[in-house]
Amino acid sequence: MKASISFPELQLIIAEKAKQHIDFASVDRKSIQLTYPLSLGFIKKKSISANLIIKELVGTNLLVGVDAGLGTDTMITTVLSLLKGKMPEDLVEKLNDNQLLIHLNKIEELKSLLENVDITDIHVLDEGLEVEGAFKH
Repeated sequence: MKASISFPELQLIIAEKAKQHIDFASVDRKSIQLTYPLSLGFIKKKSISANLIIKELVGTNLLVGVDAGLGTDTMITTVLSLLKGKMPEDLVEKLNDNQLLIHLNKIEELKSLLENVDITDIHVLDEGLEVEGAFKH
């Protein structure tokens, strides 16, 4: 079984849930570039970008690497603190070495799907993400 979500659909979900606008672009089959507009009052509105690299899928947890150049760790900490209270509490776990563990079962829209389907792969298309899975027996 395959399902896909386009980048515009993903942007809409994030805008509705987290009240944030994030742009997505495909880098390669396992990487997405995220661009996030940042406004800190005294700093003129600026965009920051990072690449999310799909590393591994373990059950309902997705391990991703983050590459934002110099200062990646600080950027991750800052963005996660800005999103605090705008997303499920335990959705994203910051690990060492610029990695994040995303607990997909914390996303309300995925809970019932994950009860019936084992996700086997997630990869990046030119226009969005594709998820492959198999029905649980």
